[in-house]
Amino acid sequence: MASDSPSSPLSVTLFGDINVDVLMSIPSYPPPGGDAMATGLILRPGGSVANTAIVLAKLGVQVRLIGRTGNDRWADIALAPLLEYNVDVSAVRRDAGESTGLIFIPVTPDGERTMFSYRGANVRIPPQEIVPELLQGSRILHISGYNFLETPQRTSTWRAIDLAQQAGIPLSLDVGVEPALRARAEIESLLPSVSILSLGMDEASPLFNVDSPEEAAQSALERGVLAAAIKLGSQGCFLADHDRVFRQPAFPVQVVDTTGAGDAFCAGLLFAYLRRLDLPVAATIANASGALATAAIGGGPVLPGRDQLIHFLQSQENLKAEPYLQEALAELSKGIQRDSYRG
Repeated sequence: MASDSPSSPLSVTLFGDINVDVLMSIPSYPPPGGDAMATGLILRPGGSVANTAIVLAKLGVQVRLIGRTGNDRWADIALAPLLEYNVDVSAVRRDAGESTGLIFIPVTPDGERTMFSYRGANVRIPPQEIVPELLQGSRILHISGYNFLETPQRTSTWRAIDLAQQAGIPLSLDVGVEPALRARAEIESLLPSVSILSLGMDEASPLFNVDSPEEAAQSALERGVLAAAIKLGSQGCFLADHDRVFRQPAFPVQVVDTTGAGDAFCAGLLFAYLRRLDLPVAATIANASGALATAAIGGGPVLPGRDQLIHFLQSQENLKAEPYLQEALAELSKGIQRDSYRG
């Protein structure tokens, strides 16, 4: 998980969807044509990279977000927490011709969510808006696999990737279930250039035709990925690079809603990459970030930050003797030494 590109500020540029999530608690799914009465409704800012950006900002990382919203009230809701946590949204444009992305999310009592997405203005970002200055000072470019589903966002994403490669900036990719099914060729062609690949088994199975996290990670590494992180939900995670592998069980939490858990997990991975942490420490921070995300409803501002992570990891009595836990706590407690850190 070591960073290869030395630069002064620990900063990340993220490119992907910015949404508003409409979360509805339901007791169960109705049969086709039936009705489901929601027992609760919450609006939350969302979007995969927007969630990841917020967690990174809470960890003290300088973050820039590339994206597009509508010019509407939904955009105000989506952008509010990004501004609150000092995420650089100067590259987020408002589009008067389309709505901000909206995601309708029924959540069942076990915390599992199903998403119905209208991506709206997200897909309309044109390639001419992707300029080299957007990547200036960035240590890594993190993109969502959903960027590859529609143009012009797809073309703009390849433009950002080309600029990152020209500047020697590593790439991080969070695949997503739908892209693994519908944009397989695009993702396959990108893998040799990816430094960090994050995906679950629902994505790995169609992408690599595998049945286990070990096979998924090996398939990714064989395709040129430098480090693969397999998100396993209630079973934890499996991380691998070309030197070692590490599997970590899930942390015990009372799951309320899994929305944003994978995004928080990615933020933990990126933080570990920037700090040059090895796999067990990276897995610990990423796993804890994802676990804490499931203890709250929705994503956005309720996702965990540094203080929550430290308190949570300090409470893991069964792991206190593990060096990787102590190192994770030490790194989180340091904060980000922007002026003195060198990659």
